[in-house]
Amino acid sequence: MKKRILVLGATGSVGHSALTVIEKENYELVGFSYNKNTKLAKKIKNKFPTSLIFSPSINEINNVNSFDQLLDQSKPDIVLNAIVGFEGLEKTILVIEKQYDLALANKESLVIAGWLINDLLKQSKSKFFPVDSEHSSLYDILKNNSKEVKELILTCSGGPFFYKQKEELKNASFNDAIKHPNWNMGYKISVDSATMMNKCFEIIEAFYLFNTKNIKVVQHKQSIVHSLVKFTDNSYFACMSTPDMKLAIQQGISGFTSGSQIIQDLNFNNLNLNFNEIDLKTWLPIKWAYDFLKNNKRNIPIVLNAANDVCIELFKNNKINFLQINLLIEKTLNHFKKWQNVKNLDDIKKLNNQVRVFINSLKIEKCN
Repeated sequence: MKKRILVLGATGSVGHSALTVIEKENYELVGFSYNKNTKLAKKIKNKFPTSLIFSPSINEINNVNSFDQLLDQSKPDIVLNAIVGFEGLEKTILVIEKQYDLALANKESLVIAGWLINDLLKQSKSKFFPVDSEHSSLYDILKNNSKEVKELILTCSGGPFFYKQKEELKNASFNDAIKHPNWNMGYKISVDSATMMNKCFEIIEAFYLFNTKNIKVVQHKQSIVHSLVKFTDNSYFACMSTPDMKLAIQQGISGFTSGSQIIQDLNFNNLNLNFNEIDLKTWLPIKWAYDFLKNNKRNIPIVLNAANDVCIELFKNNKINFLQINLLIEKTLNHFKKWQNVKNLDDIKKLNNQVRVFINSLKIEKCN
């Protein structure tokens, strides 16, 4: 019997790759959601004509009326949440509350509400699998090793700007920022990679996924080593593969049971692997993540995520320059650092909204 897959966010870059995996693994796409890309959604419908379809924005090809119906009527074996942004959180909660297994590519769910997700998982029969190359590889290493862990190490390529001087980054354009050297991704995560905010979020994700504060990031230009685990005997296990998100997606939706060859093999001829420490003064998002590991204040990731969302759109629309992204986020962090304790989903929504209102209320001028 074919494994039944439901994909939330099927028209995004992860969703698109997931459809390739589903075809190659001979799984069944029982349903999918999308936002506004009806042209691509129609192509998916033609390829998978029995799929249930829901868009919260456009009704043109919907054959169910809500995310609830999409889940209840498709009866998937596992749900891939590949929705980008804050909107993915409530879908993550819905999947867990309905007791479906979840492959999570929506990093915001863990960043802004990892503590809430973990509490819900304890009360649910849902199995949970990370879909992010770094966390997927860590999960794979840890499930196959019983040695005592000393430290988790995430790698980052450094994006397109790691080797540039600060003065050069003043005039970095949006198109420059989305030209990732190793990965083909959507614009939001591409800019996050350029600022290192993506890695900030991944540190927070790893904290909630693996229940440890012993996490660090090293720059690794080639994106071949996705993560390393350091053990108490000072030995390391590394997970290596060509930089291709289809592997992490395959592992996630299969529950780490598939052994089929979904990506190309590594070529070890003249393979050089380089690693560098990250300057925390230059790449502030990494510092913010390390600060969070020290204090675990639930409001900090919510502020970071919301402020970052607004700043990326300002940058995309040429309202601020590249360096102003981090300056505005830091200003917002300082403004909300004494926010009251976050206790539930309503608190998360309230703070998220207030952060967005705060930045949009600022009189911002682009610095030249």
